[in-house]
Amino acid sequence: MKFVFILRFNELARGDVPKSIQCYMKDTGGSESDARKHIRHLIDETWKKLNKVQVENSIFPKVFIERAKNVARMAQCMYQYGDGHGIVHQETKDRVMSLLIQQISIHPYSENLPKVI
Repeated sequence: MKFVFILRFNELARGDVPKSIQCYMKDTGGSESDARKHIRHLIDETWKKLNKVQVENSIFPKVFIERAKNVARMAQCMYQYGDGHGIVHQETKDRVMSLLIQQISIHPYSENLPKVI
């Protein structure tokens, strides 16, 4: 626990912004465990709303709603282990690179397919 406190102190000392859990703890005076449960609840409720919008009649086209959900999925996938700056580790960097930078191979075995003329 002491290590986590030192990391948080270092993040704030270098000008990093407070995270949602820290803000909730300060606003409510609650514990870190309570704050984590609350933030998890907010994330779950937001996913429920996004899923509900997809099946209801909406002024937005279905393709737009699907794209919006995909952006949310991608963000959650990339940053579920942190932002890669506060605590630098390879997992977040690899996720960002694979989702945003690296090309997607559509036909990984295309060299074995017959050529169409």
